[in-house]
Amino acid sequence: MNKYSFQMSAKKITIACGILAASVSFGASAFAFSDIKGDPAESKINALHNKGVVNGVTTDRFAPKSKVTFAQGIQFIVNGLQLSPKASGGGSTVTSSVYFDKVKDKAWYASAFLIAKQNGLTLDKSVDPNAAMTRIQFAHLLTQALQSKGNFPVTLMYADISDGSKLSNAEMNSLQILVNTHLVTLEKNNTFRPNDAVTRAEAAVWIYDAAEFARTVITPEVTPPDEGTAAPAQLYEGSITLEKAGPGVNKATLTVNDLPNPGYGLAINRIEFGKDKTAVIYFSVTKPDPGKMYPMVITKGTAVTYLPEGYTATAKSLTAAPSSSGSSVR
Repeated sequence: MNKYSFQMSAKKITIACGILAASVSFGASAFAFSDIKGDPAESKINALHNKGVVNGVTTDRFAPKSKVTFAQGIQFIVNGLQLSPKASGGGSTVTSSVYFDKVKDKAWYASAFLIAKQNGLTLDKSVDPNAAMTRIQFAHLLTQALQSKGNFPVTLMYADISDGSKLSNAEMNSLQILVNTHLVTLEKNNTFRPNDAVTRAEAAVWIYDAAEFARTVITPEVTPPDEGTAAPAQLYEGSITLEKAGPGVNKATLTVNDLPNPGYGLAINRIEFGKDKTAVIYFSVTKPDPGKMYPMVITKGTAVTYLPEGYTATAKSLTAAPSSSGSSVR
C-alpha cells in the first residue's frame, strides 16, 4: 500500500458511513451532439451542454475522446461548480494576467482562470492554457473547487491506488477524497492512470457528478463571529489504539473520556500523515440531539478510522472541553 498524506482537508469534515454519488437533475436535454450517440457519457454531456456548462468543439460535435486543455478544464470546473468571482482588496481591479504569464486578459477563458485563482485553486503562474491536462491535474483541481464550496462528509478509508506512487501528497489527498466520495472510480487492479490526459468525456462525467454532489451534500461554510481576544479554550484528550484490520491496513480506534453525557459523540475530521510513519488524527466532539434528555453521567466516546500498516498515531482535538490539558496521547 502506498503511504501518502491523506489529509481530509474539506474543512470541518464530519465522518459518514458512506456517500453514494447521485445523478444530477439537470433535466432532459433538448440538444444532442452527433458524435456521442451511444457513448456512456452521452446523457451527462448533453445535460451539461443544455445548462451551458460545456460546449462542443463545433456546433454539433463534442469530441468526447479528445484531450482536455487547461483552458477547457478550468472552464468546465468553474462553470460546473458555479464558482463565483471574489472582490479584490482595496477596490482595485485585478485581471488574469496578473496571476498567469500565458493567460491573455481578452481570451475566452481568462475570467475562468481568474475565478479559479480567487477560489484557491493551485494553478502555476506559468500554466499554458493550451497544454493538455492529466487526469490527476483535473482531479486535484476539481477537489479544490469542491472544498471551496463548503463542508462535506467523507468516509475516512484509505484507498490503495496501485499506480499512484509518484503522486505528490496533495494530489494523493485529492484523489483519496474523490474515491471515498465515489466521484471517481478506480479501474482494474485499483489503477487510476494519473498521468494520462483526461478526455472531454471523462471530464464531463466528473463535473456532472461533482455538481450534484455540491448541490445536495455540501454545506456552505459560515464564518463564525469574531470572539475578540478571549483566552484559548482547553481541548479534549484522545487516545488511539491500533489493531490489524486486513492486509496492509490497521484499524485505529479513537477514545475520548470525560464526555458530559451519553448524548455526546465523536467525529474524525481529518488525518495528517507525517514523517517516520506517523499520523495525526484530528477529531471533534459532537453535541447531543436537541430536545432529547440524557442522564447526567460522565461517559466516553469512540470513533474508528483506518491507517496504513506500520503507522503510529496521535489524536488532536478540535473541540473545547470543560477542562483538559489538550495534549495528544499516542
